[in-house]
Amino acid sequence: MNHPLPIIDLHCDLTGYLAWVPQATAMDVDMIGCAIPHLQEGRVRLQVMAFFTPTEPGSAAFTLKQARLYREDLLQAESCFAGVNQQQVLAQVTQGERVAIMGAIENASGLVEEDEPLEKAFERLEEIIRLAGPLLYISFTHAEENRFCGGNFTPGIGLKPDGEELLRYLHGRRIALDLAHTSDAAAYALLNFIDKHGLEVPVIASHSNFREVYGNARNLPLELVQEVVRREGLIGLNFLKKFVHPERPEVLLEHVHYGLEHAPQALCFGADFFQETGNMAGGESNFHEGHRNARQYQVILQELREQYPETALAAVSHQNALRFLQRLWA
Repeated sequence: MNHPLPIIDLHCDLTGYLAWVPQATAMDVDMIGCAIPHLQEGRVRLQVMAFFTPTEPGSAAFTLKQARLYREDLLQAESCFAGVNQQQVLAQVTQGERVAIMGAIENASGLVEEDEPLEKAFERLEEIIRLAGPLLYISFTHAEENRFCGGNFTPGIGLKPDGEELLRYLHGRRIALDLAHTSDAAAYALLNFIDKHGLEVPVIASHSNFREVYGNARNLPLELVQEVVRREGLIGLNFLKKFVHPERPEVLLEHVHYGLEHAPQALCFGADFFQETGNMAGGESNFHEGHRNARQYQVILQELREQYPETALAAVSHQNALRFLQRLWA
C-alpha cells in the first residue's frame, strides 16, 4: 500500500452521540465510526464535529450541551487538537500526528426554538463560538422544514424570512452555508438571495453525494453541483448506504468518479458517521461493511489508485478542503 494520505472530513456526529448516550466516550470504537481510534488509524488530520439536533422542543439546549461537551471533553483529549486558525490546521494536517477538530451547526433549529424571537439565535450562535471556537458551517435545516427553510424531504418549500435574516447575519463572518440538508427550492433561493444582496457567504455541501449516480433527494443534482463549484465550495462524500446505494457498496466509487469528473476541485470527504443501533461488530448497520468507520479511508483510496493518479487522490483526501480553509481564513 502507498504511503497513507492525510484526511480532512467535513461531517460526523460524535458530539450528538456523546450528548445522547449516557457514559458514552469518544473512544467507543464498537458504537460509532468516528471514535478517536478510528480517526487515528484512518489518518484523519482534521475532523469537523457537527452539532446536530432535530427540529423539536429543546433543540437549542441540546446544541449548547454538545458545544460544552466539545469544549470540556474533546478539546481536553490528548488525541485532539483545536484547529483555531489556518496556520495551526495546515501544520497539523501536513505534519502532525493528532486529530485536529472544528465545530459546525447541523440544523439552525439548534440555535433557536420555533416560537422564540429570532434574536435568540444570534445570541446563542455567539455563545457556541465562545465555547467551541470558529465554526466551519451552518446547515439551515435538516430533513424537514423549520422556521428558516425547507429540508430535503419537504420539496417545494424554499427560503423563509428568518432564513434571510440568518443569511444577512452570516455576511462576512467566514462561516459557510451548508446545502447538505436543504430542499432544492431552498438551495436555489439561498443562492439567489446571496447573489441579489451581494453577501459574502461561502457555500458547501458538507455530506452529500450525487443524484445522477443514485437518485435520492439528499443527493445533489448536477445544477447544484455546478453552483458549489462556481462558488469555490466543497462537496463531502457521504458514506451512508441509503445515499450511496442501499444494496451496492461499489457505487461509492461511482460517486467518486462522478465527483472527479464534475467537481474535481470541490470533492472531499464528509462520511457522516453517527451512532450505530447496536455493536458495530455485528448486526444491521447504516453503512456498508467496507465503509463503517474512518479506518476505511485508506482502503478506499487504495482502491482508487487503480484508476487515478496520486495528485487526484491527494486533492480529494485533503488538499481541496485545505485550499477552501485558506480562502475562508485569508
